[in-house]
Amino acid sequence: MRDAFAAWKLGIPAVVLVHEPFATLAKTQCQGLGATDPLILVYQQDAPARESDEDSEAKAREVATDIVRMLSSRG
Repeated sequence: MRDAFAAWKLGIPAVVLVHEPFATLAKTQCQGLGATDPLILVYQQDAPARESDEDSEAKAREVATDIVRMLSSRG
């Protein structure tokens, strides 16, 4: 979170990745730091013991696609 904020202050695009249980905390911390319109990607926490390798890989690809989309929309 703080790394992304430091990047934003320098004009470097960054996306904060956060699991669902920490979404509210991340948004609150952004507000506290003074981040305006932060890029935060909230995603479902992985459960490797309950998922196949294929499911984990599909999730990772989806998150990567979302990150590229979010960064592209700001450029």
